[in-house]
Amino acid sequence: MNYSIFDVDGTILDSMEVWNTLASRYIQSLDRIPEENLDEIVSKMSLEQSAEYLKKHYKINKSEEVIISSVLNLISDFYKYEVNLMPGFKDFISHFDSMNVIGTSCDEELVKIALKRLGVLDYFKDIITCSKVNKPKDDPNFYLACASTLKQSPKDIVVFEDADYCIDVARKAGFKVVKIKDWRDLDAKCIDNCGK
Repeated sequence: MNYSIFDVDGTILDSMEVWNTLASRYIQSLDRIPEENLDEIVSKMSLEQSAEYLKKHYKINKSEEVIISSVLNLISDFYKYEVNLMPGFKDFISHFDSMNVIGTSCDEELVKIALKRLGVLDYFKDIITCSKVNKPKDDPNFYLACASTLKQSPKDIVVFEDADYCIDVARKAGFKVVKIKDWRDLDAKCIDNCGK
């Protein structure tokens, strides 16, 4: 049996466009003009880190919790009703003999809602979020927390990711990593040979 950690956005769900513009959308919702590279600045941050940055940088007179709640409201309908799986993912996961957890910076409830609607939630033992373990995805301890849920050492776990910085962190922590571009190019039966 394989043991695996799956990223969500851009890996399982075709949702990167929403996340790539989310900070700007939120600032625009306050009738303010976002800085030109805002979305790039917050792209490696957790929701909590992003809220802290927005609050300080834009002098928003709201708590970080309220900012996070407002941001999540902007995307909750997208996850509930619109987001689709990345092409080929369902076929891959249905043929992949593995114990799986999700490792994501996304909100757990949004992930559950989307994956349940799309018929793939039951393939995952648990959803590990940055908020749950209080670690961002650029911290190796985030992936180690996922590994502890699987009760396996990093060398025995495959991480499926699309973001280069996450791939680098997971590799340095000792995990096998498969960079996802297109699930249709992967064969679930020979994944043991990938990521080494």
